[in-house]
Amino acid sequence: MHDHETQRLDFLKQGPCAPAEYLSDYYGLTSPFEGELLEDYNAWTPPFRGQPPCTQTQFSRWKLESFLQAKRIVSKKWMGARLGVKAAIVDQILDGLPKIGLRKKRYEAYADLLSDSLPEDLANNLPGLRFRTFSDHNSFCELLHARLLDDLHVEIPQAGKLFCATSGELDEPIQSYANAFDCITLKPLSTRHAMWLDFRKPLSLGPDRCSILFYAQNHDDLKPWHAGTREPANLDEYLQVAQGGA
Repeated sequence: MHDHETQRLDFLKQGPCAPAEYLSDYYGLTSPFEGELLEDYNAWTPPFRGQPPCTQTQFSRWKLESFLQAKRIVSKKWMGARLGVKAAIVDQILDGLPKIGLRKKRYEAYADLLSDSLPEDLANNLPGLRFRTFSDHNSFCELLHARLLDDLHVEIPQAGKLFCATSGELDEPIQSYANAFDCITLKPLSTRHAMWLDFRKPLSLGPDRCSILFYAQNHDDLKPWHAGTREPANLDEYLQVAQGGA
């Protein structure tokens, strides 16, 4: 585990307070907040009590995630993960929305924070995606990217797609699109290769995810923090890779 990964694990173990730079690195947000966002954030009271106070150089990720969840907004970085693209491509998608009768301003809640309804609205308004069902996130991303090119004239190069880092490390023939990020390594992560860690975060908030491969590579350090009573069912496969096996 690299030094910066060890540092992240250390403050995650201690509770909700995290360094300000984590706001940018993990959530894709700029700190400190400004203007209307700052006013709304300061006025927001999380639906849980007993949070320890944070220092001036820290913030409560519990409060932040509760705020984002209540406002139904996500950062461009995390919106990109929902759409299978990197954050820069999200701006191109927003610029193309008028071509299918959607207003860009409707989704821009704050600077770099977007309404979480965008993926569903794209699926409901892009010709060829309406009434379609998707077998998994990969299926959704592939079909979405094809329609974005045809209907919004947004071409997504291979370098602009967001693939799971673990999938790449395993050299899988079909790469899995990421739909989240590892809370320790900060690398893009797919459901296929993700597991949950338990840092005592309220159950009303989304789970802290970790790559199963990273967990296997750092098993002794991370085992006390895995969520649930059982190890991942396929952990042996990742342990073999972590130990240099075929």
